[in-house]
This record gives sequence, structure tokens and C-alpha cells, in this order.
Amino acid sequence: MVVGCKGKRVHKPAEERQHEILEAAAKIFSKCGYQAADMQVIADKAGVGKGTVYRYFPSKEELFKSVLHEKLDMLRCIMEKAHDAETDPLARLRLVMKAHMCFFEDNPEVLELFAQERAEFRDKTQSVYFMRVSENRDDWLHLFSDIKAAYPVRDISVEDMRDVCADLMHGAVILHDLPFNKKSSSESLEVIFDFYVQGILQHK
Repeated sequence: MVVGCKGKRVHKPAEERQHEILEAAAKIFSKCGYQAADMQVIADKAGVGKGTVYRYFPSKEELFKSVLHEKLDMLRCIMEKAHDAETDPLARLRLVMKAHMCFFEDNPEVLELFAQERAEFRDKTQSVYFMRVSENRDDWLHLFSDIKAAYPVRDISVEDMRDVCADLMHGAVILHDLPFNKKSSSESLEVIFDFYVQGILQHK
């Protein structure tokens, strides 16, 4: 009879192990808060030793920021896939907006993490979320240029089209989490998209 070694950890690629630590950390941070989150608890949740966590992330602050970056990488990937699923520019925009809103509905802990970041690091660094938004904002200009080329849009710059759309999406995500909002992300999207499009198209 062969008996396995109880508690022996399975060797995994570094990237997979790192991802598991980040997922465990996201759950613990969102549940306990940054200050109360314990690195040993995170290690236990990820199924690794505490030293392994520190090998990848030298401090709790670095681990927390890495969690935010990974979640935003996931969001960008989902939005890019939505963009590539359509060819018509307005249909693309609708899918991108839906992907953005549904991501936060499916991952409610992310908003909690953003709130914690603002509370804990307000005076130290720029918000990871808004830093990434600033870095990536020009990457979407082509989509609004395509809309302007394909549809009778009013005399509005593509930068303004992008910025207003972004403001609507960011605001909708935050307000959607409030108790009085009974609509799903998909339902909210239809209203927001309709108002956005009817506001930029030139009516004859």
C-alpha cells in the first residue's frame, strides 16, 4: 500500500503559484480590510508557506498593489476580447461597455479593494485604477474615430467622445453597487448606451 505524504505541496510553475497567491490575497483583503489582513492567512488560503508569499511579494503593500494590477489586467483582456468580437464600431463599443460593467458585477470585491486603496494610500501614491486609466486612455481612440467615420456624429472630438463614455462607465459601476439600484449590469447598459448614442448622433 502506497501512502501519500500528507500536506505535501504540489510543485507548480511560478506564474501559476503567483496567480493563486494574488487570488487568495484578493479574497482576504476584500473580506478583512488591508490593515487586518494577515500574510499568514493569505499564505494558508493560497496553500503555500508564508515565506513563499514574501518571495514573490516583499511587502503587504506590494502584494495589495499587485492584486489591483492583476484585476485590471483581467479587465483589459475582457474588454479587448469584446472589442474583437464585432466589426461594426458602435456594436464594438456596446460590447466593450458591457464587458466593463459586467466585470465589476462579477467581481464585486474589486470595488472594495479600490476603496481600501484610497483609504490606505491616499497620501502616498496615485490610485492604481486611475493610473491605469490614464495610461490606457489613448488606446481606445481608434474605436471612437471609427464611429465618427461610420456614423453621422455631431461636431465632437474623439477625445471628448472617449472621455464622456469613460465617465459614464466609471460612474455606472460605482452607482450600480448602491442598494437602491435593482437593475442588472446588462439592463443598466442598455439605458446608458442608448443615452450615449442618442446624445452623439446627429438627427436629421
